[in-house]
Amino acid sequence: MPNRGNGKDIILQAFHWNLVKTQGDGTIDGRDVSWYRILTESADRIASCGFTIIYLPPPWRDDSAWESNGKHGGGEGYYWHDFDLDSRYGTKKELKELILAMHSRGIKVIADLVTNHRDGNRMQKDIWEYPGECWANGGIDSGGSFFDGRFDLSLSNPRVNKRIKEAMNELMDECGVDGWRWDYVWGYEVKEVVNWIKSTKKDEYFSVGEYWQDSPFMTNDPMVKRYGADEGARILGWAKESGGCAFDIILKRCIQSADARNLKFALIAKSSPEERSSLVSFVDNHDMGASPYSPANGWGQQCWPCPPNFKSRAYAFILSMPGTPCVYWPDCFDWGHDTEIKEIIRLRKRAGIISSSEWIDHTDKFYGFAAIILNDKKEEALALSINSNFAAPDEVWETGFEKKGEYTVWINRKFMN
Repeated sequence: MPNRGNGKDIILQAFHWNLVKTQGDGTIDGRDVSWYRILTESADRIASCGFTIIYLPPPWRDDSAWESNGKHGGGEGYYWHDFDLDSRYGTKKELKELILAMHSRGIKVIADLVTNHRDGNRMQKDIWEYPGECWANGGIDSGGSFFDGRFDLSLSNPRVNKRIKEAMNELMDECGVDGWRWDYVWGYEVKEVVNWIKSTKKDEYFSVGEYWQDSPFMTNDPMVKRYGADEGARILGWAKESGGCAFDIILKRCIQSADARNLKFALIAKSSPEERSSLVSFVDNHDMGASPYSPANGWGQQCWPCPPNFKSRAYAFILSMPGTPCVYWPDCFDWGHDTEIKEIIRLRKRAGIISSSEWIDHTDKFYGFAAIILNDKKEEALALSINSNFAAPDEVWETGFEKKGEYTVWINRKFMN
């Protein structure tokens, strides 16, 4: 059964890169309290924004560390050391309390799973002997390598496979996790994900993979072998084979152009209803975007940040259009986009827009991006204009929210009663 939620979900990525640092405890703002505790205390605020799923950082202990040019970091979870759930984000007990708080407000929780690579500086102290059969270097690797692949796990190895299944069951059964965000699904086959999902005792509510590989020449990528050079086809293929969702990286490329006319080429805009329901749209995340400033590590990763003057327009697009939108924590809670995000989510829900919604393209008649989005009953429910001279007629539409000079979202008057 597909693990794609109910079609009405709005995800909050509830962390960023600079939250925890190796040289120091607590959080970026100096409070002597874990991030899990802060999220628990923010549960009402999160619910009031309309989010139905939060996605948490990698849950396992990470003792990695780096220093360079006066900056330092590590411990973010992406070079985890073992399956200890007392991580830098909080204790296992605090994780369970956080999930209970979210569940009591009708919010599901998914956890970020990093399954393909480890911290090369700590291999001699790893839970599996290195080198050895548990590693792709000397073992089996069913997909492309992470960087040079020296520290990739051999996910087909029975010992590794069994231990990951046990860790997933611990997160679901003991902590209450509802699903997964699969980090950089590269270095292993989709069948590994399918097997893990099938093996958990509980049914996952939602699962999404980060397939981010634009090169059509990666001959060790199983998706290139099956779907060829078309990056969009490979993303959709990963979602279809996994039974879950995949991030719309094509949309991210469109956003990066800062040209509203290009938004129509996103996968959530040009695919079939079934395909749209398998896509998660986003504007920035912990890797690609900036993070609130930290003296330890500046503004974070910023490997592919959304152009600042296009961020509001990009959120208007993903929150109005089909697909399952995912909002980045700093954009909503640190950098002042909270009002527009909250209001457009409210309009989306009132209008009945779902992940597989149809839409009517008006971009050929007007400059910029212009569209009418249909709801779950095939009714014209929202209208959207981004950098466009399109204007919805007053007798049918009412302005729901707008940012002058950037975008307008209208809602059909029949849904305002």
